[in-house]
Amino acid sequence: MDTKEKILKEALTLFSEKGYSAVYVGDIADAVGIKAPSLYKHYKSKQAIFDSCVEVFSERMEQIRTNLHLPDTSEAEISYQTANTKTIIDIALNLFMFYWQDDVASKFRKMLMIERYHDPELNELFEDLFINGAVRHEEKIFSDLIQAKIIKNENPHIIALRFYTPIFYLLQKYDMHPDMIEEANEELTLMVQEFCNTYGIKEH
Repeated sequence: MDTKEKILKEALTLFSEKGYSAVYVGDIADAVGIKAPSLYKHYKSKQAIFDSCVEVFSERMEQIRTNLHLPDTSEAEISYQTANTKTIIDIALNLFMFYWQDDVASKFRKMLMIERYHDPELNELFEDLFINGAVRHEEKIFSDLIQAKIIKNENPHIIALRFYTPIFYLLQKYDMHPDMIEEANEELTLMVQEFCNTYGIKEH
């Protein structure tokens, strides 16, 4: 890991623990083990570090969507045609684990959770990424599943809310218990299984 990467890593850790506004460039430099002037050789400001955090998170999010064949990826349609209960559970578990355990996504989410109460723009970003935006992406998934006749033809927005709500709830429940992976996965699996039963998604 080079110095620039280490700056970003340590900054995101501090942001997730204290909030963006409570962290100073000197704090980041100390965590990295360099002087503040040396940090400015890599990033011109704290805002530049934050912007890089957004970029890294966006890249990770795009990668997880590609891996799961979610909307806006070329293989999404193929995945929908073979969707079943296992597919839906896998999507839920992978999204949950990404938001909860991924080193970048988890810290980025926690930073925004702290800052959303202090900064309207960061609150808007939090809602777009982890609330409204997340539901919009799920709505696209279920709209396509309805079109493919894999799920009941009901309001895709409501279906998306019912799918995403357990994920959001369990993030709050287990955020402070990162070691309880098995329990969290079992609980989410049961919730999504019930969701699939409700909306007529086939087992295999």
